[in-house]
Amino acid sequence: MSPSLPIVVCALDAEIGKPVSELLLPDFEVIHFIQSLTAAQSEIPRLLAGEDPQSPHVDDVGTKDFSRPVRAIIFGRGFDLKDVEALREKVAGISLDPVVWIAGDPSRSLPPGAVPPPNFPQLVAGVARKLLVYVLGAQK
Repeated sequence: MSPSLPIVVCALDAEIGKPVSELLLPDFEVIHFIQSLTAAQSEIPRLLAGEDPQSPHVDDVGTKDFSRPVRAIIFGRGFDLKDVEALREKVAGISLDPVVWIAGDPSRSLPPGAVPPPNFPQLVAGVARKLLVYVLGAQK
């Protein structure tokens, strides 16, 4: 069996990120969780290079196993697509291997103050898994 693929999840809410990261196992290992664009801009270049992001690990989301470079980055709907694309362009070439970038559509975010349905982490993890499998299958 091949080892799980190391990925980063960027989302605003750790209460969603933690169950999503657990639901993606065993095929996809969330090694780090990022909750802001500023953190993503400083931490993703190091993670792509296979290094510790050098940030305080204030949440209990992800394995914090930085021994392998990241192979996929998932951004939740709370991030602006223009910001994600600008970051992707800025870090292009750091990783020697292809990296899958997935970003949720911010126009489909929950309205402010809305409570996500109880099965929201399962829905998010299901969509992320399908996209990762599809993109990785297309790269073969």
